[in-house]
Amino acid sequence: MPKPVADLYDTLTLTAQQEAYDFMMYLLQKQQNLSETMQKDVRKQKRMAALSEFAGSMKDTWKDIDALEYQKKLREERTIG
Repeated sequence: MPKPVADLYDTLTLTAQQEAYDFMMYLLQKQQNLSETMQKDVRKQKRMAALSEFAGSMKDTWKDIDALEYQKKLREERTIG
């Protein structure tokens, strides 16, 4: 703690010092939670980027093929019984 803040802290009553300590611990936890949240967001963005590389990877599979004609052809080739 900087000296002026420490001097001011020493002038407080014991209960006020405890409240100041509790508040500092709250601020520390808040900062840690914010850091964890940012890390989660970064991980989430990385996962989404990895998934988006695969999204649409098969989009040209049926490029020159009519799906209905392909289906009819498969049905004609199939033997039942």
